[in-house]
Amino acid sequence: MPQSSAGRYLDEAKFNNLCSHYKDTYENHLSSIKQRDALFYALLVILALFSLQVTSTELVNSALSGYINKQLEISIDKNSNLFGTLLWLLLFGFSSRYYQTVIQIERQCDYIHHLEELISRKYPGTRAFTREGKSYLDEYPLFSNWVWLLYTLAFPLIVLLCIGIRIHGELENSETLGPSLVPGFVSYLLVGISTVLYLGKLHSSWLRKLLTRQSTRTLRDKAAQPR
Repeated sequence: MPQSSAGRYLDEAKFNNLCSHYKDTYENHLSSIKQRDALFYALLVILALFSLQVTSTELVNSALSGYINKQLEISIDKNSNLFGTLLWLLLFGFSSRYYQTVIQIERQCDYIHHLEELISRKYPGTRAFTREGKSYLDEYPLFSNWVWLLYTLAFPLIVLLCIGIRIHGELENSETLGPSLVPGFVSYLLVGISTVLYLGKLHSSWLRKLLTRQSTRTLRDKAAQPR
């Protein structure tokens, strides 16, 4: 085989492998998005029950008791403290997995954009292979930023608000600090720490810029003060 033909064949093979890899990566990305959406809706239900239990404990416990009795055929007293612990554990489990999935999607997006940039070089002057990267960001900048903020900022803040209200309600309704508060308090710490770390991971660059700007302003103010 002539050297030029061999080089052309090698380039075609690399390009085909790159396209195949892009296809597999994008399919994994779609799977992660579906998992994130399912976890998001599950968390909304858990948070609704979680928050409602503060003011309507009997209503939520009756609903959970009826569901468990029907699905598992297990009789549980609706006045049991088990439901509060169950909701705390469900919130911790689902929120941890949700945060992990969103961070994974963020990493996949960066990698997919890189792959699209490599492939699109074969199609100069066209918009081919820019669906998830340049084309989407150019055509839907405001909407994409809004959705990103919902998933990465608004929703985690709602989680922090809900667990704060819930632990405050449990402390107020409890006559004494006893072992019954331990599961809720431990889950509160776990969910709170996970949420703060999640916010810090996704917004670290913005936080660094904010801290740098604040430090620069402080130094400027000190330098401007008369000595």
